[in-house]
Amino acid sequence: MWALARHDDRLTAACNRVALLLAGNTPFYPLYLWFILGRAGWPALLLTGLSLPVFMATIWVARRHPLAGRIWLCTAASLNTAWVTWLLGAPSGITLFFLPCLVLAVLAFRGTELLPRALLTLLPLGLYAASLWAPHAPAIYPAADYPGLVRLNAAAVASLCVILPYMLGAARGEG
Repeated sequence: MWALARHDDRLTAACNRVALLLAGNTPFYPLYLWFILGRAGWPALLLTGLSLPVFMATIWVARRHPLAGRIWLCTAASLNTAWVTWLLGAPSGITLFFLPCLVLAVLAFRGTELLPRALLTLLPLGLYAASLWAPHAPAIYPAADYPGLVRLNAAAVASLCVILPYMLGAARGEG
């Protein structure tokens, strides 16, 4: 699979690997939801998997234009977080995923690529703010299920916030 992520540009190759990491974990998230929510998670648990082809498309886009591929990945990550927030609701802790979106937006671009870095840093911040005031009423799960969802999401976010700097920092010559 790592061969699929290869690219002449080290930073784009690292972003392709991040896309593979995200795509590879996408099918497991519905399973985690099933274990936590059981039947109450339908159909949201299946709908969370819709991002897999979007993350995989990062590599296709990056082969045609490296900068566009990195922009695609950051945009897909933020929009996926907003989508799953819409499905599960902010009390599930899914909005925590905006943190690795910020890390990704900062590290996926070079110092000379200030405009995409700035815009893609603002995107998760704006989507987070929108999630606070969105009129959408997501599925309501039993109160006892929310701590499990928050723990799951917090652990995944913490992992990403450690993994992303290692993956992207090495490509930037920082690690």
